[in-house]
Amino acid sequence: MNIECFPVKMKEEEALRIAKGGKNPIVRALFGRRKINLRVMYLESRYITYEMTYKDNIIVKAIKKKKEEDRQKIRVMVEATTCSASYVEDDIETEIKDVGENDIQPTYYEDKRLTDCGAIMAGRMVRRHVGRNLSIKPVEERKVYRPFYIAIYGDMVEGTKARYMPIAADGNVVCRNF
Repeated sequence: MNIECFPVKMKEEEALRIAKGGKNPIVRALFGRRKINLRVMYLESRYITYEMTYKDNIIVKAIKKKKEEDRQKIRVMVEATTCSASYVEDDIETEIKDVGENDIQPTYYEDKRLTDCGAIMAGRMVRRHVGRNLSIKPVEERKVYRPFYIAIYGDMVEGTKARYMPIAADGNVVCRNF
């Protein structure tokens, strides 16, 4: 199956080193000597470009007599497996890759919920102008898959919970500020 995805930038040896605990002695003691299976999975994401329009309310229209509306575009990446959105600063680079059906994790959410999640995040990112109403609509939407190394610790036994660790293989970092 051909998909549009981010290129894999991390080597398998580096992902294995991270899975073994890296420089953390506690994690190395717990998982360092266990058998680790690595596999590449592609998780679905949506790259959405929104156009935001700032409209004046009736009072401001009467005072300013301004006819035109202010418009702005913002890019958002919505992770389709968790329905969480993040702001994208630069344009993304992708490649077309042929992968197996079992290596793809599709979304369980509806398209409407994903676009709404991105619109809420885009509204939070921009400063709300005093006396203006904000309307957000999606202009462009692309399905993009993000590669992850999945490190599975031990053997997979049916009926037991498997310990695993997802490791981003594309080199992109998601930063969350609280």
